[in-house]
Amino acid sequence: MAYSIRCADFNNDCPAQFSTPDEDELLQHVELHTKVVHQPMEWTPELVEVVKTHITKS
Repeated sequence: MAYSIRCADFNNDCPAQFSTPDEDELLQHVELHTKVVHQPMEWTPELVEVVKTHITKS
């Protein structure tokens, strides 16, 4: 099973997208992307929960 997410799912024009075989790994990629590309956005527990609602499984 693959876990995927697109930054564009959050109503922005960022082309980033991620797909990993593990949800925790996916969240690590998204966390790093958020901290580097979308400064000053903070990676909070609340944001993690929002991100999880946009993850697709295939």
